[in-house]
Amino acid sequence: MQSYDGLSIPNNMKAEKVILSFVAIIVGLVAAGIAFYFYQMTKVVPEQKDKTVNQKIDMPSPTPDTGNFLTIAAPTDEAVFSKKVITINGKTESNATIIVSTEDSDQVVTPAANGDFSLTQTIPSGTSLLHITAIFQNGEEKTITKTVTFSSENF
Repeated sequence: MQSYDGLSIPNNMKAEKVILSFVAIIVGLVAAGIAFYFYQMTKVVPEQKDKTVNQKIDMPSPTPDTGNFLTIAAPTDEAVFSKKVITINGKTESNATIIVSTEDSDQVVTPAANGDFSLTQTIPSGTSLLHITAIFQNGEEKTITKTVTFSSENF
């Protein structure tokens, strides 16, 4: 027998407590493992969808750039004027023909050798659309539409 602080503990009881502690730990680990196994078995896992998409996308082929262009420097879109006569200027191909159309009239102008063009146009009262069309030698047309407004009110 061994004595600790006045208590007597038989040697075989000490061994039994150690063995019982190991058995309790092993039983606890086995129970935890079984519980974890059943938890994993009852868990609902969503089906994985196939993330690979094999879809052919038809991309439009680019239109060939013929080099034909039309830019309008003035007037800007939605500009308001206090005078009925406005100046229209821009740039395009030198061999193009420019047609400027409003609700009231049409004008035809030929650009300079560098492609610049300028003309004056009378616009009607109120808001109107200004269509500037360039017709190129190959028959292609490009049109830019601007909204312009004549107003005699002071802003």
